[in-house]
Amino acid sequence: MNQRAASPRPGASAYRIPVLLLLSLITYGSLYPFAWNFTAPQAFDYALTGRPGLSDLVENIILFLPLGWILAWRHQALQCRRVAAVGWLMLALVFAFVLQWLQMYLPRTPALADVLFNLVGYLAGWAAGLATRHALTRLTSRQHRLRDTDRFALLMVVLWLIAELFPLIPTTDLSTVIANLKSLWQLPAWQPRRLALHAGMTVIGLEALAHLLRSMGTAHPVRWLTALAATAVLAGKFLVVGQSPGLAVVFGIGIGTATWLLIDHAREAQRLALVMAAATALYLLHALWPWQWRDTSTAFSWLPFASSLNNSIESVIRTTAFECLCFGAILWAATRSGALLGGTTALVAVLAFGCEWAQRYLPGRTPEITALLLAVGMGWLVAALRHSKLRPRFEHHTQANLAPWG
Repeated sequence: MNQRAASPRPGASAYRIPVLLLLSLITYGSLYPFAWNFTAPQAFDYALTGRPGLSDLVENIILFLPLGWILAWRHQALQCRRVAAVGWLMLALVFAFVLQWLQMYLPRTPALADVLFNLVGYLAGWAAGLATRHALTRLTSRQHRLRDTDRFALLMVVLWLIAELFPLIPTTDLSTVIANLKSLWQLPAWQPRRLALHAGMTVIGLEALAHLLRSMGTAHPVRWLTALAATAVLAGKFLVVGQSPGLAVVFGIGIGTATWLLIDHAREAQRLALVMAAATALYLLHALWPWQWRDTSTAFSWLPFASSLNNSIESVIRTTAFECLCFGAILWAATRSGALLGGTTALVAVLAFGCEWAQRYLPGRTPEITALLLAVGMGWLVAALRHSKLRPRFEHHTQANLAPWG
């Protein structure tokens, strides 16, 4: 019997869960709020004329971008990658069209232009997936120590950057930079909540970056590199669009950097306990603000991402990245200290649900089940990435020219 045909492909199921999750999220976001009306369907807009709204364009592109990225990352190693690329492209096109067609029976705006924007996002994600995996393959083949890099630490650094600097687009307009600088004296200097949030995010981000650099075995001084990274984030607050930091953010990043440099001298167990405590306090500050309790409660939404789908994509991504950063820091620090992942994930999920339930008595908050799902999702990512290394799975295929392993 052919051994290659009988053996399961390594990692063949590792990508299926995130792909199914992405497909579920795309379906959920496209068909929300599920208020079906089959008696009076809307007209499908086949016209490609007219100028689309910027937010609508960005949302439709971003919606399919992660799907293209992860599929390209998976299938680049396969001998039949061209067939897989064409096949998945057709499936993505049909999937996007079916979702738009179903929107005729919802209070949405079904349009062929949205299908094309979805396709653009998918193709952009596929190109990014090919580029990043190819770059990673070349990098790890030249720098063997990079293969031991902690992938969850890398995820934490990415979440930190997104929470601080989304949309990560440097401005080319001098007036934007000037407006960001003017925020230093135009916004109130004393904003304790904003200062504390950015200080806590900086501590978590620098701890993740330091662990990432140390897992890579870098020969450069880690503390200097982390201080340089914090300085770059602070500079990005004035050079990236959509910021307006103010003195509170500047002080917060500075205090967070000084705090991390101080606790980095502590023993690992103490440092991890401090990071876990900081992440917990940070999430509580975010979730229970403004601490002004009411006697009457509001309704709890059991539909996840209900408030997110009614807000702008910028605020949604920032808030989601921030909450995932807090949950990930708690789980990551706890498991590195020897705690059981399952029990810690359950505790974090209970914390998230309790805070959301308490938000029923806070003004201006939207209590829902989203935070609970994010906590569970971060627990799954810790399990999937915590002990994984940046070692390309198709390394043996490249070296031995064997069958298409994943």
